[in-house]
Amino acid sequence: MKIFDKFNIYLNKHFVPVANKIATQRHVIAIKDGVVATMPLTIVGSLFLILSFLPIPGYSDFINSSGIGRYFSYISGACFGIVGMVACLAVAYRLTIGYGMNELALSNGIIAVASFFVTMLPTAVDGKIDTGYLGAKSLFAGVIIALISVELIKKIVDRGLVITLPESVPPAISKTFMSLIPGVIVISFWGLLTAIFVNTSFANFHDAVNIIVGTPLRYASTSLLGQLVAVVLTTILWCAGIHGATIVGAIMDPIWLENTLHNAALASQGVENLYSNGYIIASAAFGDMTMKLGGSGSTIGFVLLMLFRARSKQLKEVGKLSITPSLFNINEPVIFGTPIVMNPILIIPFILNPILITLISWFLMRWDIVKIPFSMVPWTTPPVIAGFLAAGFSVSTALLSLFSIVLSIVVFYPFFKLYDAQLEASEKEVKKEESLESLLSEI
Repeated sequence: MKIFDKFNIYLNKHFVPVANKIATQRHVIAIKDGVVATMPLTIVGSLFLILSFLPIPGYSDFINSSGIGRYFSYISGACFGIVGMVACLAVAYRLTIGYGMNELALSNGIIAVASFFVTMLPTAVDGKIDTGYLGAKSLFAGVIIALISVELIKKIVDRGLVITLPESVPPAISKTFMSLIPGVIVISFWGLLTAIFVNTSFANFHDAVNIIVGTPLRYASTSLLGQLVAVVLTTILWCAGIHGATIVGAIMDPIWLENTLHNAALASQGVENLYSNGYIIASAAFGDMTMKLGGSGSTIGFVLLMLFRARSKQLKEVGKLSITPSLFNINEPVIFGTPIVMNPILIIPFILNPILITLISWFLMRWDIVKIPFSMVPWTTPPVIAGFLAAGFSVSTALLSLFSIVLSIVVFYPFFKLYDAQLEASEKEVKKEESLESLLSEI
């Protein structure tokens, strides 16, 4: 405990002041608030995703044969399927407010969404747009479009290139005309950029962003370095409010699946489960055991801390809300509810935790101390059980998963204590202000 206390003092003295400056930066706030605005979608979508993939024998066959599963899929797909577009709208809205242009907030959000669709147009076939670009696949592109659009609009407004109507004109009409010239310029800008991308190897701006971000991930294959790169990029993207698992998984999942099938073939041939016998460590199941214990960042330890040790009301409530989804490896409520997104205190353990778990797990399997996963289990299978099943009812992988949860608690603890203390102090201050206001009103 003394070590943790000293570390907390060091963080408060050297880290928190810098972190607070970063946390109050206008664009950082806009991204954080904009992405958090998608939280209702991710929570509802996660709920129906859990209902679609409960790891109960015969459950999957039942909901599929009864047709219930199809409706669960529709609901979760609808919620997750528009996250990118909604984030674009919300980030533009929040950044506009951050600049004090409240009267243009909604119209700027609409202009950003229009730009979002303009950059998708080259994917249209027979007049139909590929709706896959509306979801998490284009979250990063949507945020970039929102930020650039608002910056351009601000420059246009600052130079007075707007239509100003007399005060006698109703505000709703006045705001519409005020946004007209900025809207034409910004949407035309994105249209020109789209025309440029059409004549390149990129299909559109969205794909360009995904490829530029995703290219480094292509080197992440079967090596430890590659695995660590995937871990770091996944968590960093999540810290920026981007669905890192979706973006990284789009590139890495085929590789990890191929490795899993390779291991399965060896197991079916009766080859002993040893690294020296050709088993590949980097696989889909290995990623679930290291990066996603309780969800991306292996946050299950953090959830347990919030549930049993939190003193602030916010973290207590998030802990209660998050524990059930975390048992099924879904942690959007944790990432956006605490939030971890753009939170300079929680970003450190969120990135460090899966790195340590990956390193320890890799070498234990490399040295043939722990069995290597060779089968696919539903990704919603609870931690420990998933490891037990993935390596063929292996006790060693189950114990490794249990150890990783304990390690997660240890890594998150000092940062959790610091953040919890800050929230508790803030809540007490708010309570004092409310009590004072109540007293004054009585007088």
